[in-house]
Amino acid sequence: MKVLSFGNISHTYQYLPNSIQVKISKAFNRVNEQELMRYLRVLTKFRNVCAHNERLFSYKLSKEDIPDTSLHKKLQISKKGNQFLLGKRDLFCVVISLRYLLQKVDFERFKGKLGGIIKQYLVNTTHVTESDLLSKMGFPPNWKKISSYRL
Repeated sequence: MKVLSFGNISHTYQYLPNSIQVKISKAFNRVNEQELMRYLRVLTKFRNVCAHNERLFSYKLSKEDIPDTSLHKKLQISKKGNQFLLGKRDLFCVVISLRYLLQKVDFERFKGKLGGIIKQYLVNTTHVTESDLLSKMGFPPNWKKISSYRL
């Protein structure tokens, strides 16, 4: 696995027989094989944005999205019709994906570092408010509560 790129892992998983996808998804306590495939596709797209030095903070997916989750509901993310407005195709969907895929201790470490990066950026920038930045990234104002909720 160390020699495969993230995209290769995503594509390999996609073409595995369903029975093997099920076995792999069981390593992630909270997702089934179809959800794992969607998370991998979305994470691959965002990883590619980073790898090609594109603007990450405001990047939005056009076709792919992550499944609706209990976190969307618990964070009280607004909806338009049946579609959640945040955390589906934006940078916050990466945070939600990682919450489902990482061990809790690893996610807490990630969240702490991300919060530190956001805070440092805001300290060094006078023309952007925290609210504006979070909005551009697709983060709800209460995003830090994401690890407070059980999945």
